[in-house]
This record gives sequence, structure tokens and C-alpha cells, in this order.
Amino acid sequence: MLHYEQWGRGDPVIALHPLALESAAFAGVAEALAEHGFRTLAVDLPGFGKTPNPGDEPLTPTRMAEPVLELARSLERPPLLIGMSMGGRVALEAALIEPELLRGMVLVAPYLPWRRWRVGMECMRRVDPRWAERLRVEAIWPVIKRVAEAIESRPDLEHDWLARAAVRFAYYSSCPATRVAFLSAVREMALDPPFGPDGLWTRMRQLDLPITFLWAGRDALIPRRHHEDVAAVLPGAPQIEVGCAGHFVSGAHFRCMRHGIALAVLRTVEIESGHADSKHAHEPGLVTLAPCLVGVPDPEEPPVASPVPAATAQTVQEGSA
Repeated sequence: MLHYEQWGRGDPVIALHPLALESAAFAGVAEALAEHGFRTLAVDLPGFGKTPNPGDEPLTPTRMAEPVLELARSLERPPLLIGMSMGGRVALEAALIEPELLRGMVLVAPYLPWRRWRVGMECMRRVDPRWAERLRVEAIWPVIKRVAEAIESRPDLEHDWLARAAVRFAYYSSCPATRVAFLSAVREMALDPPFGPDGLWTRMRQLDLPITFLWAGRDALIPRRHHEDVAAVLPGAPQIEVGCAGHFVSGAHFRCMRHGIALAVLRTVEIESGHADSKHAHEPGLVTLAPCLVGVPDPEEPPVASPVPAATAQTVQEGSA
């Protein structure tokens, strides 16, 4: 089964969260997209949040993409995929498996296999995700709980939904199955081959649907040079950078990242609908900087055709579409 939270009305968008987070990470983004007429379905990927990891299978990108494709099949029209970090890697796998199910993709600081330092990555083959079951988290639980409460109370993180979702992982970490899923996903991403028949960088050349990349300028996790490698493989894909934001915790700059994601979504839809330049009309390596909005007054909210409802939770069984 696949659990997801739903916001707004209109064209469907499926949102895939980063490693260790879950659907709540997209609450702020979903509210912004609802103002532009999109319905966001933010999922809990297998092993995270309220979606269990059935069996003992490794959490490979393919394994996590399967229920996402089932959800896409069940919708009234092809959705747009938004994937952030690990979710971006899962989104790419979904598009490589069944691109006809998707309208396009927005990849936010996606995890992509490292092209260098592969020797260090190969060490992860010796890691057994079941080791996470032996961690005595209960011994340090009071410390984890105090740290989580301190982060939640910080006023500068009030609207940073990524940071708030990260706090929720502190509570999920008390579950051995969640810890195993975390380590399994880390292991499979580290071992993800970059080149060859199964390599992502090689297979990405097959993609022929609208894709917009969004990067965070202060990202300490995703290599900055990835945008150059992406331009070489997908020269027509627009790339946007939010220079003031980080990978997870952006504080007041979360507003800038939220604006950047909305901009990337609208750009992708324009390309898909033929209202923008050709997918191949962009210079390789071109990155358009989204403006920093900290200190800029909120503009007058655009009119919304109907009120934006609160999030609703759904759980779907695989194969039920």
C-alpha cells in the first residue's frame, strides 16, 4: 500500500520526498501550487512515513518507483512528478520505466550517482541494513526528543516544511523498520551505477519528456558540478538555481525555494503544452537564478477559483488502480 497526503484541486502533481522525510515535507510547496491550480499528492515512499516496506527487498530506486507508477495509473490524467533529493532519483527511475504515464518532471536537487570516488561507494556493499535494528535508540531517546522540540520551537523554521518534516523523522527513528529502510535506501543510492547499461547517467539520454532541474546554491550535499553534467546529458532541460537556499534547512529562505519550485513547475507545464520554446532551445549549462525573497514583502495573493482544502490522507493498495 502507498500512503499520501493531498492538497488543492486541479491538475495532478505527485511529490516524492527526500531521504528520511515523508509527505509532510511538501505541505508548504503544495499550498503554493494550489494557488496555481494544481492538486498535489505527496507520497510516503516505501519504508518511510506511513508506507511500510513489504518484505526484505532492498529499497532500490526501481522498488520505490513501482507504487508511484501505480498511483499515476489511477489518476484521471497524467501527473507531473516533483522529486526532491532521493525523491528526484526515484522520479527519474519512474520516467525511465513508463514515461507515457507522466506529463513531465521537476527535479529539486536530485540525488544522482557520483561519477567519481566510486571506490568509497563500493564499500557500502558490506553494509547490512538490518544492523539498524540493533541500535539502542531508546537509550538516547530523551536527548533526541529535546533536540526535536528545540528545532520545532525556532521561529525562523516556522514555515520551513522540510525542516519540520526532518523533525518528524526524529520520532520515526524510534521504529526499527524505519531505521532499516533508511540504511537500505542509503546503501542502494551509494551503489547506484553511474554508467553502462544499468547506469543512470547513460540511461538519462533516453528521456524525452519535459524536465526542469532546480538547484540550491548553498547545498552542502549535492555536488554543484551536477548541473554541468546534466547539461551534457540533457542539453534541452531548463535549470534554475535558488542561490540563497540549502538542501534541507533553509529557514527564512524556504520561501525562496518554494517560489523556485512553483516557477519550475510552471516552466515545465509551459514546455509540455507547447507555450514555451522548444525543449532543445536552451544553452547547455545555462542556470537561471531565482531571486531571493527574504525581506521582500509578500505580493498580493493571486485569486483562487475555490478555497484550498486542508490536506487529506489516502492509502492505496498496490495493483488496485
